[in-house]
Amino acid sequence: MRQRVICCGIILMASVAVAAQTRQGYLLFTDPGKRFSIEFPREWKWMIISGSGEPIATFIQPKSEAAVVVERFRLKQPLRPDDITDLFAEIEVDYLKENQRGVSDVVARVVAREGLRAAVVDYSRPGLNEAERVRMYSFPVGEDLYRVTCMALTSRFQRYDADFEAIVSTLKSEEKLRQP
Repeated sequence: MRQRVICCGIILMASVAVAAQTRQGYLLFTDPGKRFSIEFPREWKWMIISGSGEPIATFIQPKSEAAVVVERFRLKQPLRPDDITDLFAEIEVDYLKENQRGVSDVVARVVAREGLRAAVVDYSRPGLNEAERVRMYSFPVGEDLYRVTCMALTSRFQRYDADFEAIVSTLKSEEKLRQP
């Protein structure tokens, strides 16, 4: 019974999180703690998963062919944009390999967008029935590290690549949410 109450509380909290439609065909999700916002395709399902750490926002394509997961981690030391180098990308690859089995075809790079620098790691991993292709974006913003993980069945990744780019490009951190 207690689990149902907690689950209902998460769903109610989550239902308050989506604010409004933004550009054509997208909805704006704002984290209940106002730490970040991100846009996602209107027809995709979404949920917030609570664990022992930060809540995780997950956006799922209706046929479950693709998904995007947003995680936020507190850093012990703030990072500046110029701290995001190939070394940071290598650290993200090491983190990935330590936390996921069967990772292969790993390629990491650093990209810059609108004053933000991010490590982008592309890789493959085993799925339930078919291998998955994954792209993980790691955006440090001050004392926060946002990881946006975009995944799809390997055979479908190209089909959702533009959706992934559109979703990731809309991520705004708490810091940007406070700006007028």
